Amino acid sequence: MKYKPAKLNDADNCLEKQWFVYYSYQHPETGEMKRFKEYISLRLKTRTLRRQKADELIKKINSNLKRGWNPFSDQDIRLTNIVEAINFALSLKTSTIKKRTKQTYNSLVNHFIGYLEKNGLSKIPIDEINKKMVQDYFDNILLNENISKRTYNNRLTPLRTIFNILYKREYLTFNPFLSIEKLKVDQPEITAFTKKDLEVIKNTLPEYNFELYIISQLIYYCFLRPAEIVRLQYKDILWDHDIILIPGTKSKNKKSEVIILPDQLKKNLRGWNLNQPKDFFIFSRKLKPGDKEIAPTRIAEEWRKYADEFNIQPGIYNFKHTGNGCAFDQGFNSRDIQLQNRHSSLDETQKYLNKFRRVASDKFKEEFNGY
Repeated sequence: MKYKPAKLNDADNCLEKQWFVYYSYQHPETGEMKRFKEYISLRLKTRTLRRQKADELIKKINSNLKRGWNPFSDQDIRLTNIVEAINFALSLKTSTIKKRTKQTYNSLVNHFIGYLEKNGLSKIPIDEINKKMVQDYFDNILLNENISKRTYNNRLTPLRTIFNILYKREYLTFNPFLSIEKLKVDQPEITAFTKKDLEVIKNTLPEYNFELYIISQLIYYCFLRPAEIVRLQYKDILWDHDIILIPGTKSKNKKSEVIILPDQLKKNLRGWNLNQPKDFFIFSRKLKPGDKEIAPTRIAEEWRKYADEFNIQPGIYNFKHTGNGCAFDQGFNSRDIQLQNRHSSLDETQKYLNKFRRVASDKFKEEFNGY
């Protein structure tokens, strides 16, 4: 007989583990029996539902086998070597993302492939990867590498994406990375600069590093993100029209957007030389104008040097939180603040305002009256 009929493996009746239907078929070239698996979704939470699904699969598979169906005729893609399949998915993904994101994907995928090679798994077919292999990989990371919970989660997300590409192209019957839970991460408290901080910054930063001062102004008044700032080119600043254009290729949400240049920002930066080649990045090497895009971390590095010297605690991105809060305190309505932030909803804006201040303002204390 060329095949062995389909049966259920119920993982000893355990709902926490992956159930699957398995069957074997003789390889047309080697003559050896090759086992095939059809996994049952973990979303089916009861044994009854899983057994019903298993019965459906078994009936279908065995019926096809009796009629002479050869699983090798349409299962060859699942026999692809796991490393080859992963690299194929990686090439698809990296063809549509930015250079630095591409570097991140390459690094994380190569780390996973290295683990497969080290553990003798690099030659298995792609369809043999399972939840246990993936869980072992992440357990190894957690136990043997000194990484944070956030870094752990950041490694999981790209690998989920890569294997989802393979799942959609039928290399896999399920994505094993979806079964790995992210670790709970404490949300960092949003902090703002005090009036004293802002006074020190105003009096020292322009002379210390004028480019860093410009960046702080763009974050405070325009609510720009560091990743957006390092992508800005001189052609994006329409100084005479009081706007900054953020193309979809440079924004976080991939949408082309417009930001207002407040008069006070233009007054503060009146000495800023905008007479540069239009295609130059405004902040390139050493935060000077140039033709090379730099990493957003370069801004944080320069800020840390300054902040250490002048004993300023919050990071530079806290100018955004401070700007939001100050705008609200100065009486600007939430809708204006939302539009300048380019938030999709007022609820998102309110999160910034809530964390800017958790007690009533001095104005409330000093001016609230009645009878």
